[in-house]
Amino acid sequence: ERRYVTIEGVEYDVTDFKHPGGSVIYYMLSNTGADATEAFKEFHYRSKKARKALAALPHKPVDAATREPIEDEAMLKDFAQWRKELEREGFFKPSPAHVAYRFAELAAMFALGTALMHARWHVASVIVYSCFFGARCGWVQHEGGHNSLTGNIWWDKRIQAFAAGFGLASSGDMWNNMHNKHHATPQKVRHDMDLDTTPTVAFFNSAVEENRPRGFSKLWLRLQAWTFVPVTSGMVLFFWMFVLHPRNALRRKSFEEAAWMFSAHVIRTAVIKAVTGYSWIASYGLFAATMWASGCYLFAHFSTSHTHLDVVPSDKHLSWVRYAVDHTIDINPNNSVVNWLMGYLNCQVIHHLFPDMPQFRQPEVSRRFVPFAKKWNLNYKVLTYYGAWKATFGNLNDVG
Repeated sequence: ERRYVTIEGVEYDVTDFKHPGGSVIYYMLSNTGADATEAFKEFHYRSKKARKALAALPHKPVDAATREPIEDEAMLKDFAQWRKELEREGFFKPSPAHVAYRFAELAAMFALGTALMHARWHVASVIVYSCFFGARCGWVQHEGGHNSLTGNIWWDKRIQAFAAGFGLASSGDMWNNMHNKHHATPQKVRHDMDLDTTPTVAFFNSAVEENRPRGFSKLWLRLQAWTFVPVTSGMVLFFWMFVLHPRNALRRKSFEEAAWMFSAHVIRTAVIKAVTGYSWIASYGLFAATMWASGCYLFAHFSTSHTHLDVVPSDKHLSWVRYAVDHTIDINPNNSVVNWLMGYLNCQVIHHLFPDMPQFRQPEVSRRFVPFAKKWNLNYKVLTYYGAWKATFGNLNDVG
């Protein structure tokens, strides 16, 4: 069977196309009733290469007589106009000063963690290394993956490789492959990788039945509200560090990413050894503790923005705006402390609408989105930081 995607009223044959971004392209096939217009625009906003590749594919205009009506077509046209207004006002323009600030912050946090380790304040050092260096490397690599840091795709990918590799001993490329599936279809069963998490954790009532079969433990799932942050989240990062991401780097022959990941294990352990005088084994143990805590901080915060919301059946398609508004939330975007703690990932609705927008600009856009949401009767949800945690743990407990 031939496979097609529809973008701006043109149908493209992607049957023989090897998509650089992976299988996420199959989430938007017009064969299944999807329209890929907004997804293509937002994922490839800064990529001339993507436009050239698209133009080279076999294509034809969609037959207006047989075309299925696009869900929310009028709203999507208005959304496109609003996006153009934001673009004219500079909301998609990267800031070199902000990028410099983010790097200075990472350097300062690494230095502070090292100083605390030298003073033998082990717990404080692990907290700083994990929550304020490792996790913030996670925020930076995430933004690099969306090409919204410098606006230069090549440089953003280099930054991502460093931040993911040295900061989290992980692969930015593997992250992108998984994360883009979440962005394309948040909360969609068998599509959003953030939901396909059994048997380690179940975020919705039918997760065991509807996710890929891997077995499960009733006792483990009953306790998941208690184990998710301190056990599961750290365990997931370890699986990434030691299995999934190195395997991906070797398979793709990504020597840059492999080098950065290896440097995290060696250089960061060597720094701890140098300032404490401990053995290599003890120093690596402290490094491992920082990585476990980084996973706890990162994955717990990621989960607060959508995992407690309704899921989308695997055979249902929604419009780009509906996915963002109905299946993610914003978390107190007017609070600068929350913005900092979550690396601007508290503005998930806006981030899903505009993944290519520099994330420090999103709190202002969240305020501007309110009139648009009211105009189209959208259920734009904003929770407090506490409310988001309560919803997340309440859902984990209820599902368990």
